[in-house]
Amino acid sequence: MKRIVFMLFFCTLLFSCEQKPVKPLVLNEICGKEFPDNEWIEIYNPTDNVVQLKGYYLIKIDEDGIDYVIYKFKGGQLGPNQVLVVSSLQKQLRRGLSRKKELGVELVAPDDQTVDDFYRDEEVGEHAHPTNGSYARIPNGTGAW
Repeated sequence: MKRIVFMLFFCTLLFSCEQKPVKPLVLNEICGKEFPDNEWIEIYNPTDNVVQLKGYYLIKIDEDGIDYVIYKFKGGQLGPNQVLVVSSLQKQLRRGLSRKKELGVELVAPDDQTVDDFYRDEEVGEHAHPTNGSYARIPNGTGAW
């Protein structure tokens, strides 16, 4: 009888401790328009695996709800617990990121499924980040914005 009670307890515990699946990549830090016109998005790999980047892309959703592909990864990889920065200074971003207006950014997988997103008004309210600042997840990849 004790064995059955223990097994029931163990099974209940096992199934009640459902773990959240780890995303292969996450948006980790976003910086809108800065002087001298530097905007960037940091992507973080929270997994223990190397992630192939080919086919991933970034979408910007503006204050009017119109979306634009602002960057497509043509190849490369991101190692475990590493970050990658996509920047306007390196001529990578196709459209600017506002630090004052409503802003949405989505990271999309090669299968066209959104892997992660950031919607400023939902995540941090209608507050622009300070000059020379950014919106960041603390700790990397898992924390709140």
